[in-house]
Amino acid sequence: MPIRSSIRVLVIDDYHGAAIGIATYLALAGMEARTAGCCGDALETIQNWMPDVVLLDIWMPQRDGFSTAEAIRKCMPGNRPYVIAFTAADRAFVMGNPASQYLDGYCKKGISPDAIVSLVMGIFYEGAQS
Repeated sequence: MPIRSSIRVLVIDDYHGAAIGIATYLALAGMEARTAGCCGDALETIQNWMPDVVLLDIWMPQRDGFSTAEAIRKCMPGNRPYVIAFTAADRAFVMGNPASQYLDGYCKKGISPDAIVSLVMGIFYEGAQS
C-alpha cells in the first residue's frame, strides 16, 4: 500500500459555497480535500476515499451533524477519522449534546482560513504521534 504524503480532509456542509471555499483553501495548503453536502454524500465518499479529518457542519437539513457523525462512526468502526464539529452553533450546545460522543472536537465557523489549516494539521500530526 503506498504511503500518502498529504492529509485528507472531508468538508461536510449543506452550504456548498462554504464547503468548496474551505476545501479549496485546504488544497492550496497541500491537503487533499473533498466536499459532501449531506450525510448520504459523505458516506458515499468515505466508501472509496478515507479522510483523516472530517470538518462537519451541525445544522444541516435531513440529517444533522450529530446523526452524520454517528453514521460515519458506524460505517468505519476500526478506522476513525477525526470528526470536528465545524459550526456556527456555540460550543456549549454542541459539546453538551449527548450525541457529541461521536465528535472529537469543536471549531466555531468564522475563524480564518489559516486557523483552519493550523487546526487540521495540529489534529492530524498530534494523532499520528499517539
